[in-house]
Amino acid sequence: MKVGVGVSEGVARAIERNLRSAKCKVEIFDFTSPQRLVRSLKDGDVDAAVRGTLRSSEIIRQLKKSYSLREVMRTAVLEDSRGRQFLLMPVGIDEGSNYRSRKSLVMETLSFFSPMDWKLSVGILSKGRSEDRNRGSGIRRSLEEGERMVKDLRLKGIDAKHFEILIEKAAKESDLVVAPDGVSGNLIFRSMHFLGGTKAYGAPVVNIPDVFVDTSRAKADFTDSVLLAAGLARARARLKL
Repeated sequence: MKVGVGVSEGVARAIERNLRSAKCKVEIFDFTSPQRLVRSLKDGDVDAAVRGTLRSSEIIRQLKKSYSLREVMRTAVLEDSRGRQFLLMPVGIDEGSNYRSRKSLVMETLSFFSPMDWKLSVGILSKGRSEDRNRGSGIRRSLEEGERMVKDLRLKGIDAKHFEILIEKAAKESDLVVAPDGVSGNLIFRSMHFLGGTKAYGAPVVNIPDVFVDTSRAKADFTDSVLLAAGLARARARLKL
């Protein structure tokens, strides 16, 4: 399995050493150019790609250009302190700002992960409890959209529940946690990962046919993100997705 990573050669070699220690058969290729990394993935020169330390804005631009996307949709793969894995979206501050975009991201995420023997339950978050709907128009709108999302997903046969503002319950009971918007999702992600000790493996782009795992540049080691990318690529290859 060949994985391209947006890191320096020295960092790539450190990842290779970690992979050898774990006896993982993954070959690493380092890229310092966002354009070359995305092009190598699109052309099939690598089986999967990881952003690494490359600038997010340039990677997003290259993904949009190469795959003719209006927007890049990402869903973070997390593991809490008890070892439970779950997904979180939206996590980009410019993502999920309206109902349509959040619903599209949910459906793309389900389409990306469900064929891999992971039937996802969905937990929808809002900006307050039901009794808070008169405490501001933004809170009321968020609650109404949360209720609407659950109704729409259930009509499609999807296991969905509205947890209102109770993220602690949503993260325990759901496989996919949907934040009220990208800013909220990003704050949730950063709080859980950088302050709460939650592991962050990366955020696969779920609306392209290839495997690209976005990462935070603040990560000290990208080995787990490489393993995630390689695992997703293997699973999709077996399913011929």
